Amino acid sequence: MSIRRLALVVNRTKPGVDAIVRAVQETAQAAGVTVSVVDGWPISRESLRGCDACGVVGGDGTFLGVAEPAALEGVPLFGINRGKLGFLAAYPSEDVGASLRSILAGDFRRENRALLEVRFADGTFALALNDVVIKTCDVFRMGRFTVHADGAKVNDYRADGLILATPTGSTAYNLAAGGPLVDPAASVIALTPICAHTMSNRSVIFDGETELSVSSEDGAHLGLSVDGRPTLGAQTLLPLVIRTAKVQLGLIRPKDLSHFDVLRSKLKWA
Repeated sequence: MSIRRLALVVNRTKPGVDAIVRAVQETAQAAGVTVSVVDGWPISRESLRGCDACGVVGGDGTFLGVAEPAALEGVPLFGINRGKLGFLAAYPSEDVGASLRSILAGDFRRENRALLEVRFADGTFALALNDVVIKTCDVFRMGRFTVHADGAKVNDYRADGLILATPTGSTAYNLAAGGPLVDPAASVIALTPICAHTMSNRSVIFDGETELSVSSEDGAHLGLSVDGRPTLGAQTLLPLVIRTAKVQLGLIRPKDLSHFDVLRSKLKWA
């Protein structure tokens, strides 16, 4: 792919971002590439329209905030890490010029990542690169959640909440809640209960073509988040219908960096 127009989404709350922006602009200008800097929030689809690629300066949270508009516009993303873990932001910030030159020269691997599409009862929808989480807002009370898969009842969960994760998101909240690690190339949806009342209520892995629905009728005050973007009063949005989205998100990654390289580094495996 040829990159002639580049969007650069910047999280201005991160230290050192101004120097990174200057380095990107200088490197791109030397290569004849146009750069448009985007630092407003939330990111609009229009700010990415017509771009060949988008760089994200920040951490994984910033990256997640760009995933939906980028996927809808068909713009692949690469991340310059100024956060903590950097599962998604794969390029280091120490030598941005060299990283960008390699990208502009085509020295990268493109990966397509699955997204979850969640449709709400009011007819609106959202896309998630990591996960959809629904949970009770009362820390002293469990919720009751009913899950169906393609119309067949899976279970009534008594739990603090439920996590529905993509393979990419399996290393996020899903992992912290005891869920499985999933190869990002797999076509599956992982459902993990949060602090379930029954010990046998473990994660369930569904085929990626499955349509899941989540409802709750016990009157608990619920919250909902899509890739960490919170929504309170989720009762008005239920039932949720969740499936693998038809669109995917393109990621630009270093050729010599595998998924398991990232796991070994970030999870401190021996």
